[in-house]
Amino acid sequence: MKLDKAPWAVASVVIVAIMTLPLVRVLSSFLSPATDTWRHIREHLLLTYLRESATLVIAAVGAAVLIASALAWVVTAYDFPGRKFLSIALVLPLAIPPYIAAYTYHSMLGYTGPIQVFLRNSFGYTPPPGMFNIQNMGGAITIFTLFLYPYIYLVVRAFLDRQAQQLLDASAVLGASPMRTYWRVVAPLTRNAVIAGATLMAFEVLSDYGLVSYFGLNVFTTAVFTSWLGYRDMTSALRLAAILLVVVTIVSVGEKALRGQRSASYASSRITPLRRTRPRGWQLVAIITLCWTVLALGLLIPVMQLGYWAVLSLPNIRLDGLFADFLTSLTLALTGAAITTVCAIVISQYQRLWPSRFSRLLARLTVMGYSIPSTVIALSILTIAVWISQHSPWNPMSSAAIVIIAYATRYLAVSMQSVEAGMERMGLRYHESSRLLGRGPLMTTLRIDLPLMRTAVMGAFFLAFIDMVKELPLVLIVRPFNLSTLSTRVFEYAYDEKIPESALASLLIITLVLIPILIVISLKQRAETAKGSYD
Repeated sequence: MKLDKAPWAVASVVIVAIMTLPLVRVLSSFLSPATDTWRHIREHLLLTYLRESATLVIAAVGAAVLIASALAWVVTAYDFPGRKFLSIALVLPLAIPPYIAAYTYHSMLGYTGPIQVFLRNSFGYTPPPGMFNIQNMGGAITIFTLFLYPYIYLVVRAFLDRQAQQLLDASAVLGASPMRTYWRVVAPLTRNAVIAGATLMAFEVLSDYGLVSYFGLNVFTTAVFTSWLGYRDMTSALRLAAILLVVVTIVSVGEKALRGQRSASYASSRITPLRRTRPRGWQLVAIITLCWTVLALGLLIPVMQLGYWAVLSLPNIRLDGLFADFLTSLTLALTGAAITTVCAIVISQYQRLWPSRFSRLLARLTVMGYSIPSTVIALSILTIAVWISQHSPWNPMSSAAIVIIAYATRYLAVSMQSVEAGMERMGLRYHESSRLLGRGPLMTTLRIDLPLMRTAVMGAFFLAFIDMVKELPLVLIVRPFNLSTLSTRVFEYAYDEKIPESALASLLIITLVLIPILIVISLKQRAETAKGSYD
């Protein structure tokens, strides 16, 4: 049995070591001597970075919690026209990266954008300067809220689907109104789900570079780039990355503290699912208005505008270069997603077959990657790559492999969550039966476990693929000079103020992300339907 265990243990240790080494490199920057640039940042800029980062995260997450919780509740508790469509469509704003949304809305609301042109031509009204300006903190908060709220919506809706009608009936019997029932019964029940989704969104906000740099916000991700490229001071950039790493760790610990150890279960096994009610009058109008307004702002309007710009700018775009970037993005994301899925299977299987404190520690360490902003991971990988190129004949910075390693470090946790959930539902009895018939762990995993949990494995692959296609700051930092992806092309067009020319590349990103999102939603629905089949 020990001989069977050794390869899995070694493989898991190697994978986790590769994933955590960059983080150790970032933290070691605290031991480096302080430079003049760092002293300037510490005395004059650090508090600004902390204040603006905190403001952005707290405000965006707070607004998204309100919108996502309301949407999750109305599509779960009420039956109204278009509910089935909206329950899925409200997830789709996740397909549009915030930096693409920022470029689109800023251009739409600008002086030469369709809104101000319409007001001038139709009504002779010229809005005062700054009236439609969204290149500020308020605009960033709005964009993040509209395009990242699905992180919270998905978790809360899944939680509400499992709740019992008895709780609402008891509240009604005690004389509570529907609004009071929501705030006194439903909201406290969804507390942990809201915190879990809000934490994921907070990590995404802290990782963003495209939006905050385009809007000129003084947050940590822009500060890291400025220190590295503007001041040419890698030590200061690494120290800022290390502080951001500490901040994210505090957020992670705070999330666990807020969720606490409390749990609840039903006293009876006879659970009645939520019974949807039909809203009428002003309530129906309010629900439909809320759902369609959010969907229009978060998906329909930006996609239609991008489609118009794509047709308009088609003669100005080199399609051969765009096609090459499309293939590069697709290849890197497919390769990175495949590697992270295989690594997740290895580590999860080691923890499952040989449970111990050590195997559980390895599994938990993989989660760190997703909670750490892309800028931190990319900068740490870059410094390691520079060291390797100086002390060996191989130059990692000249190969696309460095991008794939960065992808795997950042998004291994995404695949781990899906694979671990699939293994937990499956249990061990089929694996043990195969082992009794003489098959080893590897053959049993390939022939028995993977076919039984193919839905979870596909989910792990597609979830990682979605994030990798959208990724921007990580690719900007670690990519070789001759490598370009769809996300970097959109970024370059935007900084050259060629927003219409970026539209076709943006639509390709959205399409590459949208298809897997629909597949993942379908897989989750099938998993819920088949839940309990292994019991």
